[in-house]
Amino acid sequence: MTQPFAPADVTDADADPQSPQTANPIVRALFEMAVTVLGEQLREMFDKADDILFDSAEKARAGDEQRVYLDTMRIVRVQRARIIRAFVEALRKALAGVGEDADQTRAPDSSDIGQWTLQDGDALEERIAVSNMEAKASALHAHELMDLQRRLAQLAGVPGHEVSPEAMAPQRIIRAFQASMQQLNVDFPIKLVIYKLFDRVVVSRLSEVFVGANQLLAQHGIEPGPAPAFVSAPSARAASSAGAEAGAVPEWARGLDAGAVFAPHPAVVPDGLAAIASGARGYGDQALAHDIAHILSAYGQGQAPQPPQWLPAENVALVARMFDDYFRDPRLTDAFKPLFARLQWPVMKAALADPRFFAAAEHPARRAVHDVFDMLLRFGSAEALPSAQLVGELQGLIEAVVRRFDLNPEAVRAQAGTALAPQVADAFLHEQVDQQQKKNHNRIERVRRVVAHELRCRIANRPLPVDVMRLMLSGFGPLLCLDYLRSGIEGAAWTQTMQWVDRVLDSLEPDMTASAAGRIDPSEIIANLTRMLGRVGFSEARIDQLLAGLLRIYRDDGSAPSAPVDTLPQPVSIEAELQGLLSVLLVPGAWFTLWEPSTQTKHWLRLRSYYPAQNGVLFAHYMEPRVLSLRGSTFATELVEGRALPIDPEPEVQVAVARLLKLPFARETAAWAWVADSGRVADQPR
Repeated sequence: MTQPFAPADVTDADADPQSPQTANPIVRALFEMAVTVLGEQLREMFDKADDILFDSAEKARAGDEQRVYLDTMRIVRVQRARIIRAFVEALRKALAGVGEDADQTRAPDSSDIGQWTLQDGDALEERIAVSNMEAKASALHAHELMDLQRRLAQLAGVPGHEVSPEAMAPQRIIRAFQASMQQLNVDFPIKLVIYKLFDRVVVSRLSEVFVGANQLLAQHGIEPGPAPAFVSAPSARAASSAGAEAGAVPEWARGLDAGAVFAPHPAVVPDGLAAIASGARGYGDQALAHDIAHILSAYGQGQAPQPPQWLPAENVALVARMFDDYFRDPRLTDAFKPLFARLQWPVMKAALADPRFFAAAEHPARRAVHDVFDMLLRFGSAEALPSAQLVGELQGLIEAVVRRFDLNPEAVRAQAGTALAPQVADAFLHEQVDQQQKKNHNRIERVRRVVAHELRCRIANRPLPVDVMRLMLSGFGPLLCLDYLRSGIEGAAWTQTMQWVDRVLDSLEPDMTASAAGRIDPSEIIANLTRMLGRVGFSEARIDQLLAGLLRIYRDDGSAPSAPVDTLPQPVSIEAELQGLLSVLLVPGAWFTLWEPSTQTKHWLRLRSYYPAQNGVLFAHYMEPRVLSLRGSTFATELVEGRALPIDPEPEVQVAVARLLKLPFARETAAWAWVADSGRVADQPR
């Protein structure tokens, strides 16, 4: 949980003379609210930075790119307080720009090459990044922002309340963050990654600031006035020039290019669609495809479409925006785009036939799109070429989803709902971002489990003091996670760190062998651990805290308290090894294929949960509202005997499977137990 943000981090003496401290009470309260909320969001950005950068480094292909993410992780730890203070000061000045022309705060149009030619490459790239954030924020939060601007325009007309309608425009907030970065003496690639963090965590949540501001002004009786003549969003300005009426097109739908979404991907409309539809009576695929293309073409030109009465244009555009965002993700390789595009047509029909698609993140079709996209990213970034079997299983899953949701257009028309309310559409767009963050968390959790398992095997049954165990988990743990990202479990960095783990453990043995004692130098161990932890961004205070217990042991008698003979290190039991390997494989959200012998049926299943203490595994069916309950050892047997397979090319998964195949655990089989999953959103029947 983030700590409350204290605006007192910047004193009145540091603030601009025209800071919100000197404004009238309503404006002062408004600006202080903005500083507080944005400060909390910035703190949350730094709190999440390790996980986000860790995941980005893990997915990066080149070593140089990985190093940028890892270096950024260290920089944000060290410079966190400084950036926050600079941002607060710059934000106060930006908010207090009474009477400024909003156009003066905008970035030059990136399409005007003449305005960019005299800048160096880094400055150009920085301004493009800032301009893109401004455009995104103006479009993503258009509804809340428009209400706020109209309220501020009303407030500006009251004597003694001089304030610009653009006082809290996204441009000012983003430029304040840009100003806070100016004194950061780092390489530009690191600065660019920090901008991406700000975009991902803060810009995507600016509606919280605008909603809070609207509520505060409403409490003072200030309601939105008439729509202002100015339009702040760049996309909206473009739409206006195209002749669209103000407010006729949702901000998030402006600029949507039907060609960009569909034309590059031939599988969007299945091969032979026209042949199937030709000559058919009633409303067929060809007619539906034509209507959808018309809607997207109109939105692409900034115009309000004229769809059939039954077809909600906003719903069509939301699904198109979802896929457009997926295809724009640079991590999705060209080789896998046609495969992913197979989902567009059936998922569009499923969404139109069932409005719950937009309201429930766990809707089967929507969840399938998220999961398949995530799997394709992992297949595309795998260091080794995925096996033909793995690729075949993934293709099988995609085709199964296509078959399940390729609804009859007549049924789609009969079941279609009404246009979504603006708040539902906004919630859907926000959930898209949140969904990916959850997947990133699951991916990071698996790497942590790998590290925890390897440390557990190394420590075995040694009776470590609590402080030393903390060093293992909170000191060596993060180090090994970074080493894993750099070079994997067999790389030089991992091996070197594990050697230091062994040296620390050896130094705690009550009866060291002569060879072990010869290589134990407590001062050398402490010095090297201090250097290793500092290199990845641990603060001096944190390092002292982690090493305090080890230092006390060395100062007392050079070793840990003597232990009875029967508590000396023993090899990890087969049961514990099995549990550790299953914990690496069985991460929530992971996909598997399992063959059910009694029905001779292959199932695509998604892991719901794993309970190591109870030796239980719970899988959810990929489409049907039912779950499968198995004992962990039964699942391991299914895996070893070839009836189960994880659809995941990641090296830690493949290493865990290879180890499991060699583990001499007691095989067991048991009848499958399917139970109804009443808590899940069922898909719309055909």
